[in-house]
Amino acid sequence: MPLQVGTDSYCDIEFANEYFGGKLYSEKWDEANETTRKKALKEACRRIDRLPFAGRKESTGQPLQFPRVPLGIPETVKAAQCEEALALLEHGNSARAKAQEQGVVSLRIGDLSEEYARKARPGKLHSSEGYELLKPYLLGAVSIR
Repeated sequence: MPLQVGTDSYCDIEFANEYFGGKLYSEKWDEANETTRKKALKEACRRIDRLPFAGRKESTGQPLQFPRVPLGIPETVKAAQCEEALALLEHGNSARAKAQEQGVVSLRIGDLSEEYARKARPGKLHSSEGYELLKPYLLGAVSIR
């Protein structure tokens, strides 16, 4: 299963492996085989591309949101894709993640109950770190320092 930078991914598998090589708590990435890693990167790219970005694409025929005028593909976008891929590997298929994605804010089964915080960020990213990396490029997002 090839990963095509510019078509279904912002970064290649080598970039992601290097990124996680220097990152703490990336065990799920380390445990995944190459096929699963590529699938996670592709899904992360799809989720990122659903976000509302400011500006316009560099070319009207390009399949991905980046490159954008005048940015190209920033390294932070590639890092955000890696972060989202890791979050998908860690939580993406859990019942909790699916419930939260569908807007569930509380769940009760007998005496057991859970409450979930409402998503404070728009879109469907699992990774808050990935979202923060993308924030400077999002439509209407304000970064407070």
